[in-house]
Amino acid sequence: MIYFNIMAPRSCNAYYYGGLPVKGSRRKGRLWVGEGGLTFEVPKGEGAERIHLEIPFSKMEKVFLTRDNYYGTDTVLFNLAFRDQAEKSFTLRFAPIALIPEGGSHSKRSGLTI
Repeated sequence: MIYFNIMAPRSCNAYYYGGLPVKGSRRKGRLWVGEGGLTFEVPKGEGAERIHLEIPFSKMEKVFLTRDNYYGTDTVLFNLAFRDQAEKSFTLRFAPIALIPEGGSHSKRSGLTI
């Protein structure tokens, strides 16, 4: 008997931090990896444009991490360098959202912190 384990791509929430020639950074969007590449979407916001990127793996150049200290909060940013159809280079900067369980003696609450 043969069993197949098929994993469907799941999207995650991510904050767009800039790098593209569009207005409006630090906006919540969706990110997922499919068969052909990475897809990143951010809805149109007040005074900000909609972002919809489908980046094939063949157009990706490198992925690297940086840190941002926005209002005193350290954030690890993923930077994805890629080329568009006109071979112009861009770097998409985004921060995935992670849930961290609370614990330890410093907190009397239980639950999750974002």
